[in-house]
Amino acid sequence: MMRSTVSRRFFEALLFAVSSLVLYFFGVTRFLFLVPLQVASVQRGTAGIAAAGGIAVAALAVIRLAGLFPAQFEEGALLAGSTEVALFLLLVAGLVVANLRLGRVRAPLRLLAATGAVCLAGSPLVAALAANPSVAGRFDELVATFSRMAQAVSATTGDTVRGTVIAAMLEPEELKKSTVELLQHSFVLWIFALLAFSWWAGSAAGRRADAPSAPRWRFAAFRLEGWWLWPLIVSLALVAADFLGLAGRVPEPVSVYVSGAAWNAALVMLFLFGLQGLAILRFWLERGGVARFLWPLGVVALLVTPWLNVFTAVALPLFGASENWVRYRSGGAAAT
Repeated sequence: MMRSTVSRRFFEALLFAVSSLVLYFFGVTRFLFLVPLQVASVQRGTAGIAAAGGIAVAALAVIRLAGLFPAQFEEGALLAGSTEVALFLLLVAGLVVANLRLGRVRAPLRLLAATGAVCLAGSPLVAALAANPSVAGRFDELVATFSRMAQAVSATTGDTVRGTVIAAMLEPEELKKSTVELLQHSFVLWIFALLAFSWWAGSAAGRRADAPSAPRWRFAAFRLEGWWLWPLIVSLALVAADFLGLAGRVPEPVSVYVSGAAWNAALVMLFLFGLQGLAILRFWLERGGVARFLWPLGVVALLVTPWLNVFTAVALPLFGASENWVRYRSGGAAAT
């Protein structure tokens, strides 16, 4: 009986791991690869996600190592493959941390803690990868290729002044500099968004499979506690100081770290309050009886429409933060 149970648990973990790897290797759905592991966590607890995640990491390592043997090892190939597996492992571990029940600590704080752990542990790996001459050369090659393509497209605009300005911005060195700066200022946001989405989607799918008739958590009820305003205000103040050049008065290594930390913290806070703004809109739509299928269409329209997405990125977080003074919803609990 015990052997049968162990075999069934292993087979379930294997299925979750295979599902994760299929999503990971299928480019369009790569960002969904943590969702099956979160389903395993909901249905089988810490042991479930540890088993499924362990199998997925081991399988990815074998696949990457096997891919190096048919031909000679290229310079940096082993480092790149090892770093990929290590980052995969860190993201799985981050999801495990996000699922830990630490007293009454709510999900946003657990996700922030998981994101911080992943970023701290992964920074040396990314630094080693960036310092490798082969990897750096490949990155320069990709930037140069994109620069040529973008300049060719901008040359057809017909606006000489604007075309000249854009062409200057798309020079390989300038494009490389802006790309690196963008990654340094936003990588925490992308990791947080990946973990948060995976946790939410996997939790919803796992609970629905376990208990279809059980009450579900409503996104319209998402609300941050009032103290979240302080990290938002502090991070935005630091960003303003960096934008005004005040950070340049300290030694360069320190200013770079301060600038990166300020922008990453501000973007994460804006993301959270943007979610609260969306939750308010969802609450109003539900109260108004608007069809559910119109909700995702509206969100996509807000995010992809040129100029409207810029307005949304600023207005939604401010709208969400304003709920600390204006009561937009009656009822609804803070994020769990």
